[in-house]
Amino acid sequence: MKLLIADDQKSLHTFLDKTMDWTALGITEKKHAYDGRETLQLLEEFLPDVVILDIQMPYMTGIETLRQLDETVKKPKTIILSAHDEFSYARDALRLEVYQYLLKPVDIVSLTATIQELLSTIREEEISKLSREFGKLVHTRTLEPASIAKVNRALNLLQIQYIAVLDMLNAADVSESQLREQLLWTSSVIPPIIYRRSQDYYSVLVGLDSMMDMDQLKELSRLVGASTRGQTQELSQFLQDIPVMIGVSPLMAVTGDSAHRLLELVKRSEEALMAGFYTDDPVNVYGEVVVSQEWRMADFQPVEQAFREMVVHDFNLEAAKKLSADLFRQIRSLQIHPEGVYSIVLHMLYAIAQSSPRMAGTTSGRHTMAMEDLRQCRHVTQLEQLFNEFLTSIADSIKGVNPAVDLMMRIKQYIDLNYGEDLSLQVIADRFGIDKFQLSRLFKQEMDINYWNYVLQVRVEKAADLLIRTDEKNSLIASVTGFVDESHFSRTFKKYYGMSPKQYRQSRQNDH
Repeated sequence: MKLLIADDQKSLHTFLDKTMDWTALGITEKKHAYDGRETLQLLEEFLPDVVILDIQMPYMTGIETLRQLDETVKKPKTIILSAHDEFSYARDALRLEVYQYLLKPVDIVSLTATIQELLSTIREEEISKLSREFGKLVHTRTLEPASIAKVNRALNLLQIQYIAVLDMLNAADVSESQLREQLLWTSSVIPPIIYRRSQDYYSVLVGLDSMMDMDQLKELSRLVGASTRGQTQELSQFLQDIPVMIGVSPLMAVTGDSAHRLLELVKRSEEALMAGFYTDDPVNVYGEVVVSQEWRMADFQPVEQAFREMVVHDFNLEAAKKLSADLFRQIRSLQIHPEGVYSIVLHMLYAIAQSSPRMAGTTSGRHTMAMEDLRQCRHVTQLEQLFNEFLTSIADSIKGVNPAVDLMMRIKQYIDLNYGEDLSLQVIADRFGIDKFQLSRLFKQEMDINYWNYVLQVRVEKAADLLIRTDEKNSLIASVTGFVDESHFSRTFKKYYGMSPKQYRQSRQNDH
């Protein structure tokens, strides 16, 4: 940050330079002025962030200097050092929004503390401004000249040397404070600038004070994703099985006009995030995998026609799934942008549904999908599974049977009888020979309740029954009903019944 010292006593300038460690305080540039006219000139040309200002100077006073400062010039944070302990001076200083009014002789301890406090205030203001401008950029995809100036100033004052943008998806359970804490904890990072684009999607501007190669930045991102997912205790098991996906832009050295290139970094992080649609790695760096915007629906017409003919003549599930494999093999080879893939799959679904009159009478809500349903699949493999589920449901409807209902009923019965055991989605999926994502979707579809919510419901209701029928301690009841510990049991119970286990037991005893 830039400092201007304005005082007509040269001895004060010498004294401050000998006693103050400006570099340690964060001052990067410093100039001196010895009268009012010189002070006004430097205020307009040097544009300091902080001014230490004397009141009584030749040509014009410090107060007059501040009054004459052009309104187009941003007024710096001002500390007045004066030998005049008069109310009128203090009143004028307050009107001019002077930060602090200190009396001479200079108390170095007091002056140091004031400057530290002032610089901290400036830093917080700049972080706030940078956050607003970054959010505007991500949202509008443009930066006005005034915004460009604000961004460049903030990057300079915050002494950020390198910047990158991270895009984080599947992060609905991650709060901004958790994300900020993890970014600060895992690296020597300047406070990150966070913009929440939607419920589960963040864009993060990361500022570094030193160079970091892309492998290091990728590993940092991996740690952030793993840490934020791991520290949320109240997550459903299903969400724990879905990693936070992260797209990482290139790292850019900060120059005097970095704001112009910030939009480029935003676009690069988005492209890197989209690459995660095809890779098995939840963290992807720009350039490792490139998704394509170039595709034509006509390229998929042979597969579409084959589906239509199959539905019209004789729908064979095995043959349909082979066609599905061909479709997704073509999609993977072209590495089409996810939005394009969603459009292709939706087109295929409509083509199949529209091709058979007999399906019109059997197709229910389970057999219809909208674009938003498809967008819930954040990986091409998930989307392929969903598409195959659609094909299976069509085959079941045509045959008049639905094995999915039978399977979900058997899983429900298993939960009812084995509520104290490990009922994590993966364990149950393995036990019944079904993919965990498919299990989650089918359970919700057939039972009209989220899988893990049903598990918690059974466990809480069993615990409530034990509270009424026995005198066992909460810790034992928590253990036999499948809760991790008594604390988790108590929180879940209170959320479900609106009262603690102890209060619940007492209320039921009073009823009897």
